[in-house]
Amino acid sequence: MRRDRAAFIGLDIGNTRLTVGAAQVDGTLVYCAEDLAPSREGAPAALPMLLAMAEEACAAARDHGLEPVAIGLGFGGPVDYDRQTTRQSFHSPGWEGLRLANAFAGRFHLPARLDNDANAAGLAEALFGASRGFETSLYVNVGTGIGGAVIIHGDIHHGATGVAGEIGHAVVDPAGPLCNCGKRGCAEAMASGTAIARAAKEAGARGACPDGPTGREVMAAAGRGDEGCLAIVRAAARALGLAIANAVNVLDPGIIVVGGGVAEGGGIWFGPLRESFAEHAVSPPAEVTRIVPAALGYGAGVLGAAALAVKAAGTRPTHREGQPAG
Repeated sequence: MRRDRAAFIGLDIGNTRLTVGAAQVDGTLVYCAEDLAPSREGAPAALPMLLAMAEEACAAARDHGLEPVAIGLGFGGPVDYDRQTTRQSFHSPGWEGLRLANAFAGRFHLPARLDNDANAAGLAEALFGASRGFETSLYVNVGTGIGGAVIIHGDIHHGATGVAGEIGHAVVDPAGPLCNCGKRGCAEAMASGTAIARAAKEAGARGACPDGPTGREVMAAAGRGDEGCLAIVRAAARALGLAIANAVNVLDPGIIVVGGGVAEGGGIWFGPLRESFAEHAVSPPAEVTRIVPAALGYGAGVLGAAALAVKAAGTRPTHREGQPAG
């Protein structure tokens, strides 16, 4: 089949939303749809929904003159990549040990690949986005938590036990706040949206919610020039800059891509992040390795799943006309 007639079906399985897309080999989405995830009912209700959504995406691809060739599944929780199973969801029941890739491969008679959503988003940036054309990259997603992905030779590096890229659990202050993983001072406990909100609440800030300000509210206030919120955001960004520097000192990637809701803060976030990175990274990366915003925005989830499908099909991606490889 001509690769410009191939469609790659991606399913982004989030805690609150399920999203499906059909993409061409260059990452152009020809179809995208989403629905609310049945979080309370969990996997027994979600799986039939996902299969039906994939059917609709395949039909839509054929309506565009494309033929589905593979399916990718980006899951919002830990994944056993070697066994292609979900390990668990932190917010929804029934996902333990589910052979999700096999379910789709069996139904559609297509190759299928499963990975966690952070790895998938990092792969999407490497194939279609900000790190396109780089042999190696480090992707960091800063939202409610902090996830990441290591991309080597255009594919995800999982490591010996499957936890490569978990930069959110790099310890940057052993005396810092307790993290969900049980350690103290992880980057996630210092720099995530949740951490920013907690720091603001401890400082006495008020938000729209009775429980205190959200991370988004703190970022917005910092953007308006609120000195207290600016100090909190800068401290969080500097903590993450240290974690990234430590990762770069080991991995030496060609580029660092930072995405997620918190990273949309612009200069108030990236300024102190880059300063901290430059202070703590070795040379020459401290001077030459770029830290750039993610390019795919809200579409990173479904495009990440589609990128997994590209890899499942063994297809080498192309680049959109007018967009250089690097």
